[in-house]
Amino acid sequence: MRALIISNPTSGGNETMLGEVVGTIESLYDEILIRKTLAQGDAGRFAEESGAYEHLIVVGGDGTLHEVVNGLMKLPRDERPTIGLIPAGTCNDFARALALPVEPIEAARLFKMSYAQKVDVMRVNERYGLNFIGVGLIADASRQIDPLQKESLGSIGYFLATIRQFRELDPFDVRIEHGGEVVHDGPVSFLYVGNGAYLGTVPTKLPTQSFTDGLVEVVHSSAIGFPMIRQLLTQQLGLEQSSPEWVHLQMSQLTVHLSESQIIDVDGEHFEAERLDIDVLPGELSFLVPSH
Repeated sequence: MRALIISNPTSGGNETMLGEVVGTIESLYDEILIRKTLAQGDAGRFAEESGAYEHLIVVGGDGTLHEVVNGLMKLPRDERPTIGLIPAGTCNDFARALALPVEPIEAARLFKMSYAQKVDVMRVNERYGLNFIGVGLIADASRQIDPLQKESLGSIGYFLATIRQFRELDPFDVRIEHGGEVVHDGPVSFLYVGNGAYLGTVPTKLPTQSFTDGLVEVVHSSAIGFPMIRQLLTQQLGLEQSSPEWVHLQMSQLTVHLSESQIIDVDGEHFEAERLDIDVLPGELSFLVPSH
């Protein structure tokens, strides 16, 4: 069996950590090739060239994984290798959703006791994501994070950025359509479309959330205030049911029309759009997950 390792040397790790990861898993493979990213786009390009390998091992954070996913989706489905994820970023949200240890060497040790799990992929316009799509407060907060603060404080930095952004928050108008029917038309403070179960290391606690059910969780709110911020800070953002403050739906497809161009956050990466066409692609990629 052959493995390709894509490593982001700036993503929370160093050469020593990578060497320990390789030493931990090398007995499982006949051949291992290591490719290190030097610039944005490298991980996606390396993934696009990974069709000859059985396993593609990602040593990096959510941003590196996002690039890899978008590169793999350019390959025919039967040519995509199974992904082994070694968390080496700040939040590692999808690794948490997969129930992986967030310590890189511990994650590597579980490779010999792992199996391939198919996971859903979200397609949003011409892009792909695994964890979440955010508009409004979520996207604005993550975009305002100070890089040094993120490095030193981790997820706390996200919360601090959220509070700063809350002070400048303006609701925006959105129309959400599902199956040709309008399910919402009016102002919201944020829109969250989730496939994974963590956002900035915080569990969303949506009881129906799954990355294997062919559905995404769609949550939006037009009433935002300090109680919600307090819930975020204390990791109590559990949305068991819809309410006047929260609307929670499950969908396999939706179209989002924004009143004006907005910053869109897909797994921590940003772009600008006025319309989002979102589809769930069931079981599109395979990941190594712990068998325990």
